[in-house]
Amino acid sequence: RLQDLNAAYNRKFGFPFILAVRGYDRHGIIDAFARRIENEPAVELQTCINQIHRIAQFRLNDLVSA
Repeated sequence: RLQDLNAAYNRKFGFPFILAVRGYDRHGIIDAFARRIENEPAVELQTCINQIHRIAQFRLNDLVSA
């Protein structure tokens, strides 16, 4: 299912699916894929940018706490 969603996502948007996966399990990731594939391209691009920001926040927090 994950491979199918990834292929459909790439066909629709032309950029990779980005998700800050911390706190998600495999089922949650698949659910996020299925929900977000319904987005319009501009909305999904903004969602990906927000996810990149979230990933950066996680990484910086990890570095600061280390």
